[in-house]
Amino acid sequence: MFEKGRAMQRIAKGDDPIEVVEDMSRRIIDKMLYPILKSFEQPKMSNAAVNESRKKYEEIMKNVARASDHVDTGT
Repeated sequence: MFEKGRAMQRIAKGDDPIEVVEDMSRRIIDKMLYPILKSFEQPKMSNAAVNESRKKYEEIMKNVARASDHVDTGT
């Protein structure tokens, strides 16, 4: 919504709509890719750390109510 509002303001000020939409698209894609690209910079986890993280996640999720769209796989 922020990027849409920013683009609308630029168009209202008289900026070229094609340039505004291209800039808005680039900014949105940059925001969507940021977490993925940032993760490449983080050190890789060892198998032990992954397993420990998974155990913590499963322990936390035991206390979370299932969502209405949850599909019970029987596991």
